[in-house]
Amino acid sequence: MSSELSAKQTQAALLLARGDTITTAAEQIGVNRMTIQQWLKKDDNFNAYLNSLKREFVDAGRSAMRASIVTAIDTINQLMLSSTNDVVRLNAAKEILDRAGLANDKPIGSDDVSKLQQEREFGFSF
Repeated sequence: MSSELSAKQTQAALLLARGDTITTAAEQIGVNRMTIQQWLKKDDNFNAYLNSLKREFVDAGRSAMRASIVTAIDTINQLMLSSTNDVVRLNAAKEILDRAGLANDKPIGSDDVSKLQQEREFGFSF
């Protein structure tokens, strides 16, 4: 995909995907900001590449967050079990229940494939 792009387009896409503004990206690669705006408006190859980079950044961020989940749960659990402050213990317990999905009454959907297909087709549960 990036082989169809110029080196400047590839650099611009990388800068935009990581969160730089159009102006900053344009300054860094030595083009007018209107050039990048035109790529964004009219160049499907540029946009496809930019979107793939954004997806990679999001996936990398999610992976990093997943790696911290156990530590976060352990921290909240420790607060719930060992804090001498009742409010801290209560809030930690609520957080655990909320994150586990037990604090709300959302029903679990059907495990029957044909029922799920009917729900999708007709737009409501049977």
